[in-house]
Amino acid sequence: MRTSSRSLEFREDKQKALEIIGLYYKGPVKYAKAILERWPRSSGIVAYMNGETAGAEIVYSVDLALTVCVHYYIAVVPEHRRKGVATQLIKKVEEICKAGVYMATTTDDNHATIMLFMKLGYKLYRWSSISKRARNILLKATCGYDDDVLLIKGGNPEEVVKESEDVEKLWRETCLKPYIGL
Repeated sequence: MRTSSRSLEFREDKQKALEIIGLYYKGPVKYAKAILERWPRSSGIVAYMNGETAGAEIVYSVDLALTVCVHYYIAVVPEHRRKGVATQLIKKVEEICKAGVYMATTTDDNHATIMLFMKLGYKLYRWSSISKRARNILLKATCGYDDDVLLIKGGNPEEVVKESEDVEKLWRETCLKPYIGL
C-alpha cells in the first residue's frame, strides 16, 4: 500500500534524524554527524506516519555554479518500508531546498535507491563518464566515493561544477576530517 503525503508529517529535527539514520542506515554515520554539526546549511528531516517515526533524511546545500541540494542519507524504519516514505521524504526535501539542482550518490549495486531517484526524475551518471575536473569537484561536493554512482536532477555534471571555497570547506570539514579522525 502506498502512502499519500497527507498521512505523513514532516519535521526538521537534526538530532532525531541522526538517531534514525544511526539505527537503520547500513554503514558509518560519522559523516552524517559531521555534516549536521559542521555545515551550517544542513538539515535533518523526519517523517512521521500516524505520529510514529517512519524515516529520516539528512540533506545539505553547497554552492557550485548553482546552489545544489545534496540528498546525503535516507533511512526508512523497517515497518514503514515500501509505503512511499522515501519518495515523500525526497519530494519534501526538494520542496524545502528550492534549489535548481539536486544530487545524490549511492553504490552501484543499490538498485532500489537508483530506481527510486530515477523515478523522481534524476539521471544516473557513472564517475568514469564525467570529466576529471568535474568528477573531482563533485566527489568533494557530495562526499562521494569513486565506486559510487551520481544521480542529478536539474542539470548535468559538467554544467553544475565550479571550484569554490564552499566546496573545499565542506569537503575538509565534513568528509576529510571525519575520515582521518579529527
